[in-house]
Amino acid sequence: MAITATKFFSLDPARLTPDVEDRFFTDLKTYNNTFKRTASHRFHDLDDCCVRHFDEMGVRLGEVLDIGVSSGSTTLDLSDRLHAAGQSARIVGTDLSLTGYLMQVTPWLRALVDENGHPLQYELFGKAIRAWGRRADYVTGMILVRGLLHFLCEDRVHRRLHEHDGSLRPLQLLSPRLRNRADIRIEKNDIFSRTGHFIERFDFIRAANILNRGYFDETTLRRGFANVVSYLSGPGAWLLVARTNGAANVATLFRVAPDGRRLLVVDRIGGGSEVERLALWAPLPFRRMEAS
Repeated sequence: MAITATKFFSLDPARLTPDVEDRFFTDLKTYNNTFKRTASHRFHDLDDCCVRHFDEMGVRLGEVLDIGVSSGSTTLDLSDRLHAAGQSARIVGTDLSLTGYLMQVTPWLRALVDENGHPLQYELFGKAIRAWGRRADYVTGMILVRGLLHFLCEDRVHRRLHEHDGSLRPLQLLSPRLRNRADIRIEKNDIFSRTGHFIERFDFIRAANILNRGYFDETTLRRGFANVVSYLSGPGAWLLVARTNGAANVATLFRVAPDGRRLLVVDRIGGGSEVERLALWAPLPFRRMEAS
């Protein structure tokens, strides 16, 4: 059963185990149609694969970019795995939705919303209600309940956000375990808007459960890949593109060729990424190489 935002954010951080975090974040869906859904250790096979290749090639990572971190639990896993392998990399994690507000709408209704007012969870009489619909909701009648909750909340939520209600306190939609990790920094970022201070910066980039056809059309995916490859530090930098299908991960691990002009496929897990060719077609304009 899903845990309510009220309970989650009131728990002692020492009691927030990965399992509790997973239960809370699993049904939060952001306004760009992606999930905060996460599961600790879900990428252990991908992390092991990458570390094996790094070890075999004597790679020492400087900065790592983890795109679409959701709650950040898998970013913690990645950091721990890299450190166990002797890597001292610093990780920047990004996500589009990092801040939320828990609002009391009526005596019996609360809403967890993001900073734009998009609902992430409703609490009705102390029970957690998903803020997004499924086909089964038409059979169970939940489509009507959710529609009513949305109607009751929408104007009140946007009015309070617009008025900068001083009683609202921002909540971090991230694992509290990140607070004491100096090796990890989390930034709000949109993968489809190029970020100047990311360009040619990262030795390893992981884009997991973000660049896939279940979320975006091909034109949008191409724009995302063009941004992501521009963040690679140069020849020899690594890119992992992954998606979880059911209980299995499928991914392609790339490396920038020595001439800096193309990506090379290093390994495929589960048959490889469904968007592998889009990554291979993405332009690689490295300014440092052009200058030389």
